[in-house]
Amino acid sequence: MARRKALSTFLRRKKAFLLLCIFPLCLSSCKPKLEKAFQEEQSIQRLSSITVEEDIQNSTKSFAKDLAIPSDTSAQIQDMDAEYFLLVEEDGKEGDRAISFNHPYDRTYPASITKLMTALVCVSSVENLDQEFVVSGSSVIKEAGSSTAFLQVGESLSIRNLLYGMLLPSGNDAAVAVAEATAGSVSAFVDRMNEKALELGCLSSHFTNPHGLPDDNHYTSPYDIYLILKECMKYDSLREILATKEIQVQYKDKNGIPKSQVWKATNLYSTGEKELPDGLEILAAKTGTTKKAGYCLALSVDKASTAIPYYSIVMKGTNKENLYENMTNLLDKIS
Repeated sequence: MARRKALSTFLRRKKAFLLLCIFPLCLSSCKPKLEKAFQEEQSIQRLSSITVEEDIQNSTKSFAKDLAIPSDTSAQIQDMDAEYFLLVEEDGKEGDRAISFNHPYDRTYPASITKLMTALVCVSSVENLDQEFVVSGSSVIKEAGSSTAFLQVGESLSIRNLLYGMLLPSGNDAAVAVAEATAGSVSAFVDRMNEKALELGCLSSHFTNPHGLPDDNHYTSPYDIYLILKECMKYDSLREILATKEIQVQYKDKNGIPKSQVWKATNLYSTGEKELPDGLEILAAKTGTTKKAGYCLALSVDKASTAIPYYSIVMKGTNKENLYENMTNLLDKIS
């Protein structure tokens, strides 16, 4: 708690300075190729306020204390061909440790991995997740291929159930409803997303919507996803939702008549179509797929023999099979 208060004070005092730092990065995001927007070394130094060492990770007493901070572009990349990935071991005593990674700070498109930040902003802002919200016309998304929770205008759901609809079937309609229920409008909610990114130290991220549909100015990095997912896991409500494989939700249609839907998780480990390495259990999972983003998956897993949690992120897989092959190979590196 003291650390969060200190960070809040730091942000208030240094807000103008940080905005000046971030503004040039926002301008550079207009370029189609995001991967070389800045150097990894520069990110490490800004995160930790220390000189980069040769070791693949550093411990620091800055606001990044206890976080894994990879200080190279890649490490332990055997059996991996994904362009972007990161595997982190969480250690509450010594600080998190980056085990394997490739271009962890490079910007890439997140697709529906975005919804982790959407969920985080919601639960950190809304005190009562069981309050009802009526779906508005803004949730009608006509973009071809847009994932949906099949919500209709005028239907009334709890915010908790909207989170399930956003995180399990990855409904873009539910993501818009979550944003409006939290902040009153999508634009106001997006502002909160970027404020939260700044608060967490997500220096490679900028958000323009709550769902992750393509936008050249909407991007993140494997490292920032690790920061966001780690923060999500501090909330019991999100831990429960992100670990759920299937749920039947009850709500009301526009005429107040009860109805229900069954929503299932989209990651193939939870559906049983792919097998996790022995001894691991999924604590949280979120998929994401668009043409620009490729196939993406972020996991929090637990090693049963040690009860140590890990964060595993693979971005820009070439297809679904390639994504899960890379993720399985990455999880195999957990010793």
